[in-house]
Amino acid sequence: MKDGDNFGAIRLLAAIGVVFGHSFPLSGAPSILLLGNAVQALAVKVFFVVSGYLIAQSWLSDPNPVRYLAKRCLRIFPALVFVVCLSALILGPAVTTLPVADYLRAPHLSFYFRNIFLYPVYSLPGVFGGNIYPDAVNGSLWSLPVEFSMYLALPILAFRARGAAFRLVLATLLLGGLSLYALRGAGSFLDTKVVVFGTDLRSALDVAPYFCLGASLYGLRAWLKPNIQMAMVLGAGALLAPPAAFYPELALYVALPYAVVAFALARPARFSFIERLGDLSYGTYLFGFPVQQWVVEMFGTAHHPIRTFALALPPTLLLAFASWHLIERRMMALKPRRPEREAAVTALAGLKA
Repeated sequence: MKDGDNFGAIRLLAAIGVVFGHSFPLSGAPSILLLGNAVQALAVKVFFVVSGYLIAQSWLSDPNPVRYLAKRCLRIFPALVFVVCLSALILGPAVTTLPVADYLRAPHLSFYFRNIFLYPVYSLPGVFGGNIYPDAVNGSLWSLPVEFSMYLALPILAFRARGAAFRLVLATLLLGGLSLYALRGAGSFLDTKVVVFGTDLRSALDVAPYFCLGASLYGLRAWLKPNIQMAMVLGAGALLAPPAAFYPELALYVALPYAVVAFALARPARFSFIERLGDLSYGTYLFGFPVQQWVVEMFGTAHHPIRTFALALPPTLLLAFASWHLIERRMMALKPRRPEREAAVTALAGLKA
């Protein structure tokens, strides 16, 4: 958005929300729940709403598959490679209980680099095995293959602008219905864990509808313009949803995406100044979990989630700042641009239509 928006603030707040929420299970404390979701789960769903809205905008403004895929790869992979390599080659040798030579020779070390290819592997040899949440170096990586799969699905759903909104809404209804039935309905058929490409299918089905909801709101932008007042009404209504079966999640389907987009597009965009620091949200999301595990081990903050959060957030934000300015921003500068002539032809065709 050229005139400024609050998307950057929402992403950063969601990333900090993930770090805050993870502080509870990583410290051995019960998670805080809202509408049947832990704080970190809600924050991830906010991420998916924002991603769906902005990725739909990106695709529909430049529906070129090659440029689209290049943009998505430049956004996801450079910072991911950075955090995986730092975790395996710097953090691991520093905290492993094994002799460093044995750590570097351990076959499982090489498995950890599968994360670069969006295949989640959570443990490193001898790392965090004694923590209250053992052996998990970076539990946040589970969502990346789900998000990237949604990146690949969106051009199929919106292969051309005409009718895109209808197809996105239809996909949202189908995927949302499947998620509610499979995870929260009386006939739930995913009571047991099903893993696809290293990813729990239940977790994927839990968040994927929110990407489609965000994309649908972009597709419906000409007819539906979210506002803060209605967002507050929907939020209050969601809190009154019966706390049984699928009702809280259904209420969240309605209220959360609407509220996120309403706040993001609110005018004036009072929180757009946050982006002057750079987009720290992705780096905060990637680095938060391993930093928290390190804090729990080094400072003994088990059973003290607030202390874990307070000690972990500053170094996490510093690493995110370094990731953005040293890697992500430079990679984003390489994103392919739409040729001006092609854009002009498309605009002229739209005027004639």
